[in-house]
Amino acid sequence: MAVSPSASHAWYPPADSYWVDPAQANEYPFRYGDVFATPDHPGCVTSKGKRWPHVIVLHPSCEINAKSASDTAILVARVNRIQNLSAPQRAVVRLGWREENLVAKVAHTNTFWMPPLPMQEDGADWYADFRRLVSVDPKSLDESGREACMSHDARVYLIRKEMSFKYRWNVSIDEVRELERQRIASDPNFVGPKPSWV
Repeated sequence: MAVSPSASHAWYPPADSYWVDPAQANEYPFRYGDVFATPDHPGCVTSKGKRWPHVIVLHPSCEINAKSASDTAILVARVNRIQNLSAPQRAVVRLGWREENLVAKVAHTNTFWMPPLPMQEDGADWYADFRRLVSVDPKSLDESGREACMSHDARVYLIRKEMSFKYRWNVSIDEVRELERQRIASDPNFVGPKPSWV
């Protein structure tokens, strides 16, 4: 290939760094990147009326229960089983790159790959689809229940992928991490454990 993405260009962190240990998850408030059981909402169904498997929080960017976000609708994206895709599509979504004429190009920017959720028994992996969005109220999301608490490290990759999809910004993971470090360090109301890089 004429262009070969290096490890620093990876769209995703190591699979074992995505989720906070369920035993420690209660120390972390609900926030951006967390995966929830799908709330009872008419928009969270497929065209055939089947409820989405899970949803991932994309807004607000702060804690869901923060005072500034307490009355804010929560924007969630659909989370799908990657097994529902064709074999070639699975490989591309898991990598985030595809080869075209011996050149590596960004692929499936609207997706964010995720490994199996904590306590999940079947070992299936997932992907979020930024094109399938619904606004839900905080109460319904709270009632549905959080199924996976995303780590700060993985959240940085999610921010980068969403920026690439929304704005086509080619921002390095180090730049995104530094911006997030500054945000957390300057927030006097930040709740929960901070990442080691802050």
